[in-house]
Amino acid sequence: MSLRFESLSRHSAEIEKVKELFRTSFPKSEQIPLWFLRMKFKQDFVDFFVFYDDNQFVGFTYLITHQQLTFILYLAIDPSLRSQGYGQKVLAGIKEKYPGNRIVLNIEAVDESSDNYQQRLKRREFYVRNGYINTGLQLIERGALYEVLVDQGEVDLEEYRYLFKKFVGAFLYRFFKPKLYTCKGI
Repeated sequence: MSLRFESLSRHSAEIEKVKELFRTSFPKSEQIPLWFLRMKFKQDFVDFFVFYDDNQFVGFTYLITHQQLTFILYLAIDPSLRSQGYGQKVLAGIKEKYPGNRIVLNIEAVDESSDNYQQRLKRREFYVRNGYINTGLQLIERGALYEVLVDQGEVDLEEYRYLFKKFVGAFLYRFFKPKLYTCKGI
C-alpha cells in the first residue's frame, strides 16, 4: 500500500467521486455546503487533499491549520476500501505533512442511547488506537454532541474557537459560534 496525497482542484479528475463520497459519508447536518468549502480551500490555511493507492482513488480529507494546530474537518475513505488500513495510513500521512503540529478532530460523542452507538464506539476506538486522546472539550453543534480529540498535547477552548473563527470569517462567526465546554476525558 503506497498512499499518495494530491491537492484537490476544480479540474481534478476525482471531483465527482469526492462530491459523492462527501454526500454519502457524512450526515446532512454535518455537511458544510460544498460551494463554501471550495471557496475556503483557496485560503493558505486550508488544504483539501485527495489520496490514492497507486492510481486508485481512496478518499479525501479537508484540513484547517493555524500555527501548530491542524484540524481535520472531514476525512472519508471509499466504502469499498474501508477496514483495510487506509484510515491509519491517512492519519500518518497528515502527521508527516504537518510535523510538530497537534492534529485535532471531532467525533460524535459515544452515547449508549444513540442509534449508531456501535459505530461511534468503533470510531473512537480507531482514533485511540492511532494515538488520539480526549481533550476534555465537547462541542454542541446543530443539536449534536461531539468529543474533541487530539493526537498529542492539549487544545484549549480559545485556540479551538480562534481556528473556527479564522475558517468561517469574523462576520459568520457571530452567527455560528461553536458551543464548546470542558468535560471529563475518556
